[in-house]
Amino acid sequence: MISLSKRLQLVASFVPDNTNILDVGCDHALLSIYLMQTLKKVKVTASDINPNPLEIARDNVKKYKLDKKIKVVLQDGINDIDEKINTVIIAGMGGILISKILSNKEKLKNVKNIILSPNNDFPLVRETLVNLGYKIEKEQLVIDNRKTYLVLRAIKGESPKINYFFGTLNNKSLESIYYYTNILNTNTKILRKMPRKYIFKRLKLKQENKKIKKFLLTR
Repeated sequence: MISLSKRLQLVASFVPDNTNILDVGCDHALLSIYLMQTLKKVKVTASDINPNPLEIARDNVKKYKLDKKIKVVLQDGINDIDEKINTVIIAGMGGILISKILSNKEKLKNVKNIILSPNNDFPLVRETLVNLGYKIEKEQLVIDNRKTYLVLRAIKGESPKINYFFGTLNNKSLESIYYYTNILNTNTKILRKMPRKYIFKRLKLKQENKKIKKFLLTR
């Protein structure tokens, strides 16, 4: 069995069985290999825009004797997505890039599940999904190598109104408390050093801190 990071293990746990998967930006295809090893009825396409990591991905797929089961392709995001793909995974990229990749709505017409793990800009990713016609079904924070990541699964369907800053996260989890407390502390340090002439920037940070305090104290 191939070994995954804590974050990729969580990503894998969000992937439903009996699906046709496109792993966008697969890097060395570790996640694709793990999914093929652990799920019973999946088809997996591992794609990347960069040829060098993709060669390593092909070598890894061959190493685990999955070269006849995992398709490895040089591909730019979802631009050339196969119409049979119904599940898209994008992990390990910035939120802005993920949102840009997903912006081609026409390419998502057959995609029922989207599993994402952005490195940052979590609110932007949530807003992008809702605007594309997806509902966030499940999300969780994970601390991996001292950095906090978001992992979420969205399904096609109308979304209830959500706060994009917090999404559907549980404010009782240790990861949520850790993540939002760090943002609160960072904002407070910035406010102490920021000149008072930056009125709107200061107001934005103060409003954010107020939201975080309310979120953390609500039980």
